[in-house]
Amino acid sequence: MVVVAEGIKTGKKKKNAGAFIAKKIRKMTGLETRETVLGYIQRGGSPTPADRILATRYGAYAAQMIYEENFGQMVAIRGNEIISIPLEEVGGRLRLVDPENGLVNKARHMGVCFGDQ
Repeated sequence: MVVVAEGIKTGKKKKNAGAFIAKKIRKMTGLETRETVLGYIQRGGSPTPADRILATRYGAYAAQMIYEENFGQMVAIRGNEIISIPLEEVGGRLRLVDPENGLVNKARHMGVCFGDQ
């Protein structure tokens, strides 16, 4: 996964940064590469200050992991502590949400469909 700031200069007027980087990766590696541009709606609306702080904490920790060559890990939060977890501990596992969970019920009352009814 590669995260790209949309403000980078691509040298091409009509190509967005994600498309530019995806094409370069595909050309240099021969690997199938896709870009995804998330809009505010897909990200859940405008971020709150808490969202921005959490994102900064995650990003800083991820950058530190890269600097320390701590690969094969994902950034997570436990309580209020940012931690890393080996991908083999989380990959391939299915963690289901209880359909009677309070947040699920609230979402249903707001009209959200989970495809199970």
